[in-house]
Amino acid sequence: MLTRGMRTVTCAMAMTTALVLGGCGDDGDSDLPAASAPTTAASGEDEVVAVLEAFWAERVRVESSGRYDTADFSGVLSTTMLEPQRQQYQQYEETGFRRVGKPQLRDYTAEVDGDTAVATVCVQEDEWGATADVKIAEPEPQGWYPSSHRLERTGDAWLIVDAAEPPAGVSC
Repeated sequence: MLTRGMRTVTCAMAMTTALVLGGCGDDGDSDLPAASAPTTAASGEDEVVAVLEAFWAERVRVESSGRYDTADFSGVLSTTMLEPQRQQYQQYEETGFRRVGKPQLRDYTAEVDGDTAVATVCVQEDEWGATADVKIAEPEPQGWYPSSHRLERTGDAWLIVDAAEPPAGVSC
């Protein structure tokens, strides 16, 4: 039986992960084209969505493997986002934490304003559980929720710089 303390620790760990890493992904394609300066708003939105998809693909791959190397995140996360990611993954590694199953991701959107953007995806993690060397409690199912990130264009590349509130009117 899980104690209230174990549930709290597990929920806190899951929420921290969601806040720090939240976003969405795809089936793990690593053949994404390099980001380049958009010629239209639509291509800018497509590039921003591609970064969010790449982030989620890498997150799912890494967390499911249990080998917590953040090197492949360098093309999608800013340096300010990489350090918290490394710290979280160090905790995961120390406890033998590994995700099992796979999240469901749908309805990627992006709003681009010059060199900044907010990208959102609908996420459902109810079938993305976890195992660990320490006792952990599975979080309660939460169904679909929007996960948003703020991105900035640096040179010709878009990078995730922070979590963001979902734009008004977005629901999953």
